[in-house]
Amino acid sequence: MNHRRTGPGLAAAPSPLSAGGLVRLHRLEAMLETARDKIARGETLSRADRQRLNAALDAFAA
Repeated sequence: MNHRRTGPGLAAAPSPLSAGGLVRLHRLEAMLETARDKIARGETLSRADRQRLNAALDAFAA
């Protein structure tokens, strides 16, 4: 089951992203959720985790 979190007005807004942009957004979202879960468990993000997040953020911003 795919869980989507949306704020007020976000669900109804048309997406200005291309198909590739949506893929990058979903990848970034999954990585952020994983990072949030690790931190919630009291774990720290590894250097590799941070590098992957930074790369995903850069790819999404491009």
